Amino acid sequence: MLVKTKEVAPSVHALTIPTPFLVGPVNVYVIEGEALTLVDTGPKTEEARDVLTEELKALGYRPEDVEILILTHHHPDHIGLTDLFTGAKLYGHEKTRPWLEGSETFHERKARFFSGLYQSHGVPEAVTAMIEGANSYYAAYASRSPLSGTLKEDDAVPGLAGWTVIETPGHAQSQISLYRESDGILISGDHLIKHISSNAIIEAPYEEGEERPKTLLQYRESLRKCLHVKRAFSGHGDPVDNPAELIRERMAKQLEKAAVIKALLGNEKLTAFELCVRLYPQMYKKQPGLTLSETLGHLDLLEDGGKVSAVKSEGVYYYQSC
Repeated sequence: MLVKTKEVAPSVHALTIPTPFLVGPVNVYVIEGEALTLVDTGPKTEEARDVLTEELKALGYRPEDVEILILTHHHPDHIGLTDLFTGAKLYGHEKTRPWLEGSETFHERKARFFSGLYQSHGVPEAVTAMIEGANSYYAAYASRSPLSGTLKEDDAVPGLAGWTVIETPGHAQSQISLYRESDGILISGDHLIKHISSNAIIEAPYEEGEERPKTLLQYRESLRKCLHVKRAFSGHGDPVDNPAELIRERMAKQLEKAAVIKALLGNEKLTAFELCVRLYPQMYKKQPGLTLSETLGHLDLLEDGGKVSAVKSEGVYYYQSC
């Protein structure tokens, strides 16, 4: 009889898949329910494909045995190997669809949005080119696959009795988490990670005419929705044994970082990019997209609290203390 040594909770098995990214390996999860279910896949690399296949084999399964594949969000380290599971029904949030199905209209609109965003927040053209280059690099590790169905707040998870969906946008607009009420566990994707704070990445609107989502404000609300969770299994790193404690700590750290940004602003009028450089004087050169998202997200938080305001002058936003 096969001994399944990767079981982290009843009927839930964690598999660790290598990635070429700074974040390190990604965790994907096999859940044995009415249907054999895989949550996330790892990136589109030969190494990841080989490891995932071997990890499944250690549990006594082959890729073709997977009946349902669920994606927690659209980032390449989570969707890259969807094409390995062509026999499985594929589910995710509706906002995974344009990423998985390669909507040209969506990507053209997204490119126009970010071009305007960077200009309006004072980002130099050379830095914009760095961000676009990094995005193209990451996109190469994703796959294209059609969704079989979509999942939204409070939906029952197909093939997994007792599991429901919690929408947890912030890190990604498509982010969902899977919750099992009977033992209070959460498959959290990148919503809640023990060793690092998830970046609330700025995204383009998904519909024409919408304002950009205020991702850090979303993320804070999504964190509050998970205070009742007893244990979380993350997309990266070790399980979170006391989610409520970590959530409160993360939310407090966000307020602290916002206060640092306000102090950096002082009595000046500065762009988001100028503040980004002051906050991350070295890191912004290596990760301009992520550091700009962090800065802009915390400016949204300050603006929402009435502590800063933004004034547009000659097409560029300048932030000032209230």
